[in-house]
Amino acid sequence: MKYYYLFILTCFTLIAFSQKSGTITYNFKILEDEKFIKNELIGEFFLQAIEGAKHLKFELTFNDSISEFKLLKNMSLDGQNLEMAIIDSRTRKEIYIFKNKIYHNNANGLFKENEFLIIEPLNQNWKLTNESKIIDGYTCYKATNEYIVDNGKIFKHPVIAWFCPQIPISIGPRGYGGLPGLILELQEWNSVFGVEKMEFSNNVKEIILPKEGKIISEQEYQNKVGAAAKREFSNN
Repeated sequence: MKYYYLFILTCFTLIAFSQKSGTITYNFKILEDEKFIKNELIGEFFLQAIEGAKHLKFELTFNDSISEFKLLKNMSLDGQNLEMAIIDSRTRKEIYIFKNKIYHNNANGLFKENEFLIIEPLNQNWKLTNESKIIDGYTCYKATNEYIVDNGKIFKHPVIAWFCPQIPISIGPRGYGGLPGLILELQEWNSVFGVEKMEFSNNVKEIILPKEGKIISEQEYQNKVGAAAKREFSNN
């Protein structure tokens, strides 16, 4: 029944919602975790990231065929706190969604800038629920997913998205999408992106897909990062 309701609601709002482009601004926060805070090795860095996250803003821009998610530059902010928060957000480089694929260039200092163009299928393994809540005046529904890291050992981190069928745009923060509505809030493990402002327009915004760099998959890139990090560690 919940899927039928969402289907009907999405069909209705597709007719009502006619804007061709828009810009969504998200704030960012890192949830406190006692086991990290009390850890002797990473506790200080984790607290720095929590503090720095309060100053980060992100922007999701879209038109009728492509979207771009990026960190908004704030030249008045600098320092270790901000750097640790940016690392935690995993959004140092722009992230694009085009034809159900994610595109982004490498952002790791181990390689030349834009040496690689990472292309991955959009993760659409969502589980819809009938749980709902109001965000910024809109009724949103909860969907769950997983963010999987494979660096020799597989780690599965929970992902929670609150999407809004009233805004039938199948995108969201940090390269997530494929839901029957805009993601207004996204929690990826202990990182949370929350909508702050939405602007829609009938004027099409131009978004240019990156083309520079050798095309590889996310797993291939992570393998290269792991190998390069081991080499650098062994040389020190």
